[in-house]
Amino acid sequence: MDLQQHVNEPSKKKDDDTKISQKENVKNAAHIENNRTVLGLYEADFNDEDLPKYTLGVVIYVVIFVLIIPYTMVRNNVSEEIILAYVPNVDIMATVLGFDGGPFSNIWRYLYNPSNLTMFGFISTNLMNYFALLGVTFMVAWQTHKHKSWIRGWSAAFIFLLVTYLIPGNVIVILQNWVAKYIKGAWGIGDAEAGLRYALVVAFGFILTVCFIYVEAVLIKATRSPIEHCIRMVHNSLK
Repeated sequence: MDLQQHVNEPSKKKDDDTKISQKENVKNAAHIENNRTVLGLYEADFNDEDLPKYTLGVVIYVVIFVLIIPYTMVRNNVSEEIILAYVPNVDIMATVLGFDGGPFSNIWRYLYNPSNLTMFGFISTNLMNYFALLGVTFMVAWQTHKHKSWIRGWSAAFIFLLVTYLIPGNVIVILQNWVAKYIKGAWGIGDAEAGLRYALVVAFGFILTVCFIYVEAVLIKATRSPIEHCIRMVHNSLK
């Protein structure tokens, strides 16, 4: 074998591996398209013995973030703009906590992950979306009742629906992953310090979420009156 052949062999092997990988991707894509769903594709990876643990994770989350925190906000007269921004975003909190599966042997692995392919993950993710939608309807109903005006009640929804469902989830996931890579490279905090890494990344996610909710609350407060004015104009023109 001459020198040129020896040099070209690794390149040829790499090209062959790439072609094989591309063929496998095409085959997998065709399989998914034929099934018309990715749900249950990796069901074999789900251990039924862990079902109580994952269920407990969902229950803990719902009790604390969906029930206790909003109730405490209302009872303590927190600014209604903050409440309006928080309640529809309960799914974002689930996204933050679900980083790396969560503590206690991945108790929140399937809590909220739209890319999850297991049945439990599908149910849990849709349950979080359902609670977020319930929060939206509750906010509109609560504001309408409180201010005796359907226009006032509806006006905030123009902002929190737009912002909540267009921006945050994927952005938070990307930034959390970036922070995890950064602290591993800069501080040497990796898999061996999984607990500390989780705490730092989730703390960053919560800070980011609080900032996001505050910005959304400011937007609601700043734009609510002009939106109410526009709604009244349209309403009056249809009388």
